[in-house]
Amino acid sequence: MSPNRPFVPFFVFFLCVCTSFQCPKNEYESHLGTKTAYRTVANYNSSEIKYDGCQAVKLWALIRHGTRNPSLALIQKMRTRLAEIKELILENLPEGTDEISNIDLDLFRSWTPKLRDKDEKKLTHEGEEEMLFLAERLQNRFPKLMTNIYSSTLYKFKYTHSQRTKKSAEAFAAGLFGRGAVRDIEFPEPVKKDPVLRFYKLCEKWTKEVKKNPEAQAEMKKFHSGEEAAKTVKAVNERLGLTDEIDLSDVHAMYMTCAYETAWNKRKRSPWCSALSMDDFKVVEYGEDLKYYWIDGYGHELTYGQACKALNDLVEFFQSNETFPKSTIYFTHSGTLLKMLAHMGLYKQKKHLIADDFHLNGNRTWRVSQIDSFGTNLVFVLFDCQDEPKILTLHQEHIVRLPSCADSDLCTMTQFMDYYDTDSECLFDQMCENST
Repeated sequence: MSPNRPFVPFFVFFLCVCTSFQCPKNEYESHLGTKTAYRTVANYNSSEIKYDGCQAVKLWALIRHGTRNPSLALIQKMRTRLAEIKELILENLPEGTDEISNIDLDLFRSWTPKLRDKDEKKLTHEGEEEMLFLAERLQNRFPKLMTNIYSSTLYKFKYTHSQRTKKSAEAFAAGLFGRGAVRDIEFPEPVKKDPVLRFYKLCEKWTKEVKKNPEAQAEMKKFHSGEEAAKTVKAVNERLGLTDEIDLSDVHAMYMTCAYETAWNKRKRSPWCSALSMDDFKVVEYGEDLKYYWIDGYGHELTYGQACKALNDLVEFFQSNETFPKSTIYFTHSGTLLKMLAHMGLYKQKKHLIADDFHLNGNRTWRVSQIDSFGTNLVFVLFDCQDEPKILTLHQEHIVRLPSCADSDLCTMTQFMDYYDTDSECLFDQMCENST
């Protein structure tokens, strides 16, 4: 069920109507990998979306949880290694330089890691706001599908077995119906290996040959051991008044901490962002893109082929003769969104993303900072049109044109079904070589 036709180029415009704290204040804020704040990619134009002779009748959405806390490993590294590096910086830079200002040094002096082990991966306040405002904008765009009065007949919500998706779903519901109505929402009991929301957890071959296979990270490792990464480590050491006290893993921890603290706080700059130049950000970002390309993207056909589980759910919902529910909204994770984007043929490179092509890929389409930020969402809307049913696709709230119908916003159901070969069975257990 994975698309195997040549990729048809299309254009996506990440246009942001800027007001206070919405758009990036600094260029690096748009280069923070999968931990990029959603506000840097969101579409704030929430006017109702209408097409002549068509009526929106169903909506199906995959939504990544909002901004969260880091993993346990990074929380612990913040408390230990980054705390040590902070002291080295303040010891070696008693006053500001051309690259590290006195304001940055003051931020380092006041920086203290506050997260505890039990806080790992929990949704943050910013993550709740992302979901709440996303719901409000989608409701404005499709008011007949997303009413502000809750009914279990009109809506189907579901989240994975995690605190961050549960809280994201609740915040999203609050955006639609008000906070007081959340307790009345019917959420089904989540399962650890949901066949639609986390299908890859059930794919034995993918787990063995991709997820847990060191060879799947060969391009990222090659890039990390190459000249560009070495130049970055040297440049960061020099910027911080050090010699060779920090290595690439330290630089990566700074980058990730900068990303998280930027996502958490619209108003306050993280001191760790000052440790990297824009060239450094782009180098570390490329390593992140290589990682996710080969684990969750186009690197292996099985990776995106297995997303037929999610696509089948979409098709069955749109083809159902049942009038209700009007909206099916799933809350899930980065791995699901990236595999689904690749399954749909979006953001496909003309050739595989590899370590040696860093300088050739400045304008690459596979850039997780843009396509897989916190709060990433992929929305399909079925329109009942005068000639035949048609599908509208939105990613990060922007209309995107699928390769199956690159000349129009609306893809006819026939074009959609033919291109993605949805008549054939999704042989999930067969492709995954599952033992049971």
